[in-house]
Amino acid sequence: MSDTIFPRRPETEGDFPLIAKVCGHWASLRTRHALPARGALSPSAFAEALPHVFLAEFVSARVARIRLCGHGVEDVMGMDLRGMPLTTLFGTAARADIMTALEQVGRGVRATLSLQAEPGFGQPEMTAQLALMPLTGDDGRITHVLGVLERRGQIGRRPRRFSTAIAAPATEDSAPKLRLIIGGKQ
Repeated sequence: MSDTIFPRRPETEGDFPLIAKVCGHWASLRTRHALPARGALSPSAFAEALPHVFLAEFVSARVARIRLCGHGVEDVMGMDLRGMPLTTLFGTAARADIMTALEQVGRGVRATLSLQAEPGFGQPEMTAQLALMPLTGDDGRITHVLGVLERRGQIGRRPRRFSTAIAAPATEDSAPKLRLIIGGKQ
């Protein structure tokens, strides 16, 4: 039961206090040999973070549907997200990353992802951090995901979708450019 951190920017844990609060509560419920059960969560322990928290249920190893969702998460999309797959929050190119993260969470690993909102007209720069933590059902199997989405920046025009890594600037190709010479030796 270790943690996986996907591509991150230089933010520290202190930059995302709501995530730290929820992760701290989740960690306090975890024992050496068992993950927290869904029923063991105490929302009052992280009350100030509730608008940014969601609970998703695994449909398959790489797909989870949102069951409960705070209004801070719904505001990003501008709609009720209950019943929708978690990948709804992500652009097409980032969906493979979130599915990989869900697969790891399904194995008992807590995942943390740094996110960048996709740009567009009327959509200012927005970054976020997403923490995904496994929860077990009554039978002890991992059945749910406790998630926290803490963002920085204005939402702007909705819906907003995230990519999982900040795109690096394009670099100049270091290979020499080839030129076709007509009439050369055969």
